[in-house]
Amino acid sequence: MPEVAVVGDANVDIIVPYPRFLNPERTKVEYPTPEVVGGGTCANTAVALSRLGRDVLFAGTVGDDSYGRFTKKDLIEAGVDVDGLVVDRKVNTVGVFAFIDETGERYLWGWPRDHQSFKELDWDRLPMKKLAEVSWIHSSGMCLTYAGSSRDSIIRLFAWARERGIRTSLDLNLRVDNGELDSDFAGALNEILPQVDYLLGSGPEEFAYLGQDNWRENARNLASNGRVVVARDGSRGSVGFAQGNAEINVPAFKVEVADTVGAGDTYNAGFISAILSGEELTGALRQGNAVSGYEVSHKGARHCPDIQQLDDFFNNHELLKEE
Repeated sequence: MPEVAVVGDANVDIIVPYPRFLNPERTKVEYPTPEVVGGGTCANTAVALSRLGRDVLFAGTVGDDSYGRFTKKDLIEAGVDVDGLVVDRKVNTVGVFAFIDETGERYLWGWPRDHQSFKELDWDRLPMKKLAEVSWIHSSGMCLTYAGSSRDSIIRLFAWARERGIRTSLDLNLRVDNGELDSDFAGALNEILPQVDYLLGSGPEEFAYLGQDNWRENARNLASNGRVVVARDGSRGSVGFAQGNAEINVPAFKVEVADTVGAGDTYNAGFISAILSGEELTGALRQGNAVSGYEVSHKGARHCPDIQQLDDFFNNHELLKEE
């Protein structure tokens, strides 16, 4: 039986690297070949957990289209249980164009824009018997963005999990327009937060919008009622906050960045897997950093290490020193 359930979005990523200029005059140009790979914040985490040796159940919705078929096949090949993956003819599986600049940073755009599958998640079609057997349920703020069955079902599922003592984690994936957090999204986040055991997100980019203080203080304030808060901070590593304890800062590993697509999603998998193995917060932060460090040193969102590759990474990479 699966030990972890990941519930939420699944799609395809179309990776489009920027052209590379081969001389200062920019008269010689190399055009990299685009690549179609599996994507989605939740699906990425599910695949990464499977790579790390966890038995994973995925629940979500895709359309009855070429992207949906690609997504299902991709999850199966990754060893993920897809009993909870619903194929719905009324919706469209999203293709996310990920434009990668010369520094490895990504810029995302999803298409089509209507009847998107990640907004739908029918409660009555969730595999509740299997969900009742797992030790952990993870989801993403991507599924809370829009009013609809996906948001409603995930909030309800987290409350259901809390009643049964199943641990939960949520990656924020905030939607911020013009410097302001969407009020509808904020309402959904406030509704689900009491049911969240582990809250993960990007420090300056996300926690900065969740309070009146700086991002560290906001994250610290959210570490209440037994909740652990994890703030990813890019090349500076990650920070953990637990109620009544000092913050824990764990530096990143020194790697050459290829691109950052999926870095947060795979970090989540490394962190969750470490906690399931009995690691304390410091060890889980370290493993999250290692898994995401391995990820960003490869192109695409599906380059999470397996156990042997993770061991090799720990042995062959040093920590970045603070400047």
